[in-house]
Amino acid sequence: MARDVFHQVLAKLLEAAGGSPRQMVSFVDVLKQEKLFGSHEMILDKLQSEGWVADASKKDHVFVTTWGIEEVRRTAPAASPAPPAAPAPAPPAPEPPKAAEPKNAAALREAAAKARELATLLDELATGGGGTGAQRKAKAKKALAAATEAFEEAFA
Repeated sequence: MARDVFHQVLAKLLEAAGGSPRQMVSFVDVLKQEKLFGSHEMILDKLQSEGWVADASKKDHVFVTTWGIEEVRRTAPAASPAPPAAPAPAPPAPEPPKAAEPKNAAALREAAAKARELATLLDELATGGGGTGAQRKAKAKKALAAATEAFEEAFA
């Protein structure tokens, strides 16, 4: 994935922090190195609005947040493939055992589906759809009762 200026600055901040979200980094110094100091306010605003950096107690310093670290990892260019070597093929790894489904898995799935239906209905009602006030109330009660019944069956 191609990196824009914001991601490049974020990657440089993370590099300057040594990959640690607890390390304070001079935002101004990194921008000077990247020759982007003229737009430091816009870049800082964008990085803060995305939640990728947080203000530090020292002026012109920031902390790269864990979200910023994840964003750098997500947008990092893929490592270039190494030239193929001729090592012996590794034996296939054994598949990990699958976790057994709980006995009430089907009932839990049904309860989750009813909860999603209820959430969709409530969202629809919040936007003003669904008829008169009494009709909306009746629909909501019916969906809530169905979800409640499904949950009770799942945990009975």
